[in-house]
Amino acid sequence: MDDHGAEPDGSWDPKLMEAREMKLRYLIVDGNNQLQFIRRAQVEAIWRGQAPASEFGCEDLTELRLISVVCNGRLVPKRIYLLRLGLTDGYFTRGNYRTLRSYTLREHVTLREAFQHHSEGWPGDFFTQLAVAMDVPRGMLDVPFGVGGPLLIAAALRISPRNAMRYLR
Repeated sequence: MDDHGAEPDGSWDPKLMEAREMKLRYLIVDGNNQLQFIRRAQVEAIWRGQAPASEFGCEDLTELRLISVVCNGRLVPKRIYLLRLGLTDGYFTRGNYRTLRSYTLREHVTLREAFQHHSEGWPGDFFTQLAVAMDVPRGMLDVPFGVGGPLLIAAALRISPRNAMRYLR
């Protein structure tokens, strides 16, 4: 395949093209229980403990509710992940990292427990807010839905959130 998605015989593989064009959008729940976008660099600063979540609109000093939306090249949602990220005094600490990582270890937490924990506590009009934020009809949010996303994968595999994206494709 060349840099534009063409195979050596000149044919195109749309699945490979779409995988390369995937974009990740992050949103958080702010102090007014509203979804707002947050930049990848800001998420990474929180992840590294370099910035408090409050700097980006999260008023809860104990938890950041983060939505990761995997989109195609035209920013149409393809997958949605929910994650409740524990914080200590507004910061994501090594202890919070260990707690998050425990959600990936089946000897500590069952899949059902992990799903239940991460899927609770979201705004009642979550999908309406997400549709408005993503500027798509609500029906376009009928995509695979799960818990975790790149940050949970990063914790499980002990890699960076940016490197974890390749596991979501």
